[in-house]
Amino acid sequence: MSQPPPDSADSADAGAPHALREARTLRPGSSVVIGVIGALAGIGLLGSALLTTPRSWTLVSTVVLALVLLWLFVVRPCVVVHADGVRLVNPMRVVDLTWPVITEVRSRWALELVAGGRRYTAWGVPADPGRPRYGRGILTVGANRVRGKGTSELPTKSKVEAQVVAAEVEERILADRRRRDGRTPRIASQAWDPVSVGLLLAAAAFFVLGTFVV
Repeated sequence: MSQPPPDSADSADAGAPHALREARTLRPGSSVVIGVIGALAGIGLLGSALLTTPRSWTLVSTVVLALVLLWLFVVRPCVVVHADGVRLVNPMRVVDLTWPVITEVRSRWALELVAGGRRYTAWGVPADPGRPRYGRGILTVGANRVRGKGTSELPTKSKVEAQVVAAEVEERILADRRRRDGRTPRIASQAWDPVSVGLLLAAAAFFVLGTFVV
């Protein structure tokens, strides 16, 4: 019998490709604004560095690395909510969790989901430090459990923040459990994103060459 992949917490089809029905991408507007401003500034600086004689490869490689890091850590991270669960798109990894496997939803510095005893953090959905933390187990929702200074009070803001997304995720989990038809697949998988890893390695190698070799 084949063994599940090492990053799989609980899955019947972990790691297998599956369509995301009714998908909706959640990303703070601030990350888009910062990304656009940073990209414009970086491209302008990169163009200036390439046109300057003598050309500074240290500056060119530094700007390229900065643009890659901006995309990886500011623009790329997001949460995709779909009919069967959520996909956490982090800088270097992608996490797929379906509703039946999520046992706890909470927020600290960002949205956190627990499945199969493992905690998965969504980099793209930060928490609002001005609001109480959201946190309780799905299996003990009737007890209205509070974690530390956290609360299970449903936030009312509509912007993309951990407390708001946590409340929506919990509602979707409970709605899926009320169906009781067992049609939702059980998937909890985490995998490296080859494009992100390759892009970072290439930018880092270019930076080393531009700084210490060229």
